[in-house]
Amino acid sequence: MNLFLRTSLKPIYTFIPLLIVFLVVPSGLLGQSPDTKQDTLIKHQLRLHHDNDFFTLTDRYYSSGLFLHYTHLLKNGLLNGDNEQLTFSIGQEVYTPSDIETTEILEQDRPYVGFLGLKGGWSYVKKKNGLDLSLLLGVAGKASGAGGFQRWYHQVFVISDPPIWVGEMENSMHANLYTSYRREWQLAPNPFSITLVAQPSLAFGTRDVYAHTDLIAYFGRKNPMASSMANNRIGATQREIFFSLRAGYRFVGHNALLEGNPFGDASVLLVPANKEIIYAGFDVQHRFGKNEYWFGYRMHSAEASSTKSHKYVILSYARNF
Repeated sequence: MNLFLRTSLKPIYTFIPLLIVFLVVPSGLLGQSPDTKQDTLIKHQLRLHHDNDFFTLTDRYYSSGLFLHYTHLLKNGLLNGDNEQLTFSIGQEVYTPSDIETTEILEQDRPYVGFLGLKGGWSYVKKKNGLDLSLLLGVAGKASGAGGFQRWYHQVFVISDPPIWVGEMENSMHANLYTSYRREWQLAPNPFSITLVAQPSLAFGTRDVYAHTDLIAYFGRKNPMASSMANNRIGATQREIFFSLRAGYRFVGHNALLEGNPFGDASVLLVPANKEIIYAGFDVQHRFGKNEYWFGYRMHSAEASSTKSHKYVILSYARNF
């Protein structure tokens, strides 16, 4: 067991210096940002977020995700700035093999598993820099309720035979830390701005161990970083409408939703995760008054040698108040 832990967690040691950079580079975040124009009446947001691959005419791997987020704008936060936020969310994720009709476990290219989690996060933005820290607590396996939810969903909305859910992963508790740093460069101003973003991130815990980097290009009417829905910032009502293109790379140390809990897992089917994954996608986002709309499309390379690439759609609506 000790050898397994050292092997699965070893890749993260390579990125500890990167984590230190995250915490040192954003030193310019201290203080208040002059770029922010906030509506003092807007301090809260409720967001409903849904991921689903049904809209891409597939039903496999990351099949669906349903999340409810609440965000609160802090007046005087940890850094005594006016751009700190707290976000709390509850969400359920559903993962299935490509063949959802077979009853033979050996024919599955990945295990059935659901995840139900609670997440709390803190974020801060200053001028062209942003920092996010969050903690996820949750349960994977039958206790997540994902199998029952997907069977109900198929019977009511998809009108097809539901997945078999044979060989579902055993129940397992998880705790995970996530951190990301964001840097923006504006190449052209509104009304049709062009903005480039680099966003490295790290994850460490029993569910995810990885180092990830996103490169994003925004085109359209986009507010400054401290007041833009592109960065999940609330407190502003200036209209935004833009689209974005993104590409990402992830080095994976451990993926418990494929490989099981690193401290031991008695599930009947576990598969090793690929160490490198490539991501791509695009988004269209619109803020009108206190309403925010988001449509996104995501695709990524295979997460395991036994699986194929995958794609899914993001649908999200938020109300500020």
